[in-house]
Amino acid sequence: MKNFLKRSGSVVLAAILFCVSPAAVFADEESEVILKVLIKKGIISAQEVEEMKAEIRKEKSSTEAMVKEEAPKPLEERVTALEEKSGRVDLERIASKLKLKGRWAAGYYDSGKAGSFPSGSFEVPEAKLQFTFDPDDINRVVLRMNLNNGTFNSIDFSYIDTDLEKLFGLPVALNSRLGRFKLNFGEETLADNPVEASLPSNSVGKVSGNDEGLQLSGKLGKKKPLGYSVSITNGTTGTGSDTSTEKSFTGKLSYNVFEPIYVSASYYDSGSMKSSASELSLGGLTARPGSALRWSREAWEVDARYDYQKGKTLNPPAFSDSKGIFRLAYGNFDDSVSEADERTGAYGYVDGLYNLSNKFYVASRASFIAFNDDITASLSGISANEFQRFSLGGGYRLTGNTIFKVGYDWNKELGANTQEADNNLMSMILVSQF
Repeated sequence: MKNFLKRSGSVVLAAILFCVSPAAVFADEESEVILKVLIKKGIISAQEVEEMKAEIRKEKSSTEAMVKEEAPKPLEERVTALEEKSGRVDLERIASKLKLKGRWAAGYYDSGKAGSFPSGSFEVPEAKLQFTFDPDDINRVVLRMNLNNGTFNSIDFSYIDTDLEKLFGLPVALNSRLGRFKLNFGEETLADNPVEASLPSNSVGKVSGNDEGLQLSGKLGKKKPLGYSVSITNGTTGTGSDTSTEKSFTGKLSYNVFEPIYVSASYYDSGSMKSSASELSLGGLTARPGSALRWSREAWEVDARYDYQKGKTLNPPAFSDSKGIFRLAYGNFDDSVSEADERTGAYGYVDGLYNLSNKFYVASRASFIAFNDDITASLSGISANEFQRFSLGGGYRLTGNTIFKVGYDWNKELGANTQEADNNLMSMILVSQF
């Protein structure tokens, strides 16, 4: 009977010790009293109690070690451990340095029979996505995708900007740009798209071009700094590498004469391009004159801008909060050919924008491009000695970044034996930027 009570006491003790947490067992005074009574009655010995306590301590220590080992580490520690183990890049850190911007335009175009849209057409003439990555506080990598008309067309920008002033501790502002970028020539080229321009169309002699090379830019002076940029690029189009031709040069100076008036002067020299097309486009003209085996292009342009009741947002014109913007540009070009007559001429425009309110604005432009003597060239499939365009339109700002624009272009061709084409254009587009 006594042995039975001892065995029963052991079972009761085990039940108490396993059903109650070990910490509670050793801290509970009532439990200690029960143990003493059981020992006094001879149901269980003091040695057995100590052995049981030692076993529980051992199990407790083992359980805590297991829990500590299996407990999830903080996310940052786990990501860091994975990076160290697999060499992966911290995506969260990348996201904080990566920025996305873009612009978009779509609408309806209708032209005369000799124009690009004789039956009227819905178009998406502008769709760009630009990714900017800042690996540090000195460099910036830019990659821009061209998705015009809903189709991936090209990577038109791919370059790295470096703050040389910060890198070398220079006393003046100086930045470098290496890769494929827009040539900094003239002013219209900085906003020659239906989203940022005041009108859906550009001037008839629009100058533009993207090329591969190196550009240096900066400012001289502090109170009224003189802006400058110079670049050396490949010069020829249709290729991502030089075609064994001379390098081209682009230079530009800009200055605020006083607060509302800004002026700039640009110069371009392609060097010899052999028979390749030029990267700098004049009114869409990039091809060599006739069947020339060797040619070069030289051009210069002067620009001026006046902001009436100047605002804080100045560029591009369509999103400016100045009360009015008035601009003019005049340029000259010389396409030299070794075995034929030169193709020379001039181009320019006068345009203006006036904000009737925060929502509505009106805009207009008169532009031309003309070739000297009796030289003719084909622009947009029409040959003439001189091309003129008169544009009128306006916009309604639905929001700060979205505008509905309308415009009408009167196109005129002049020159001996030139018959004016039916190519006037009406445009209605919705544009947005982010």
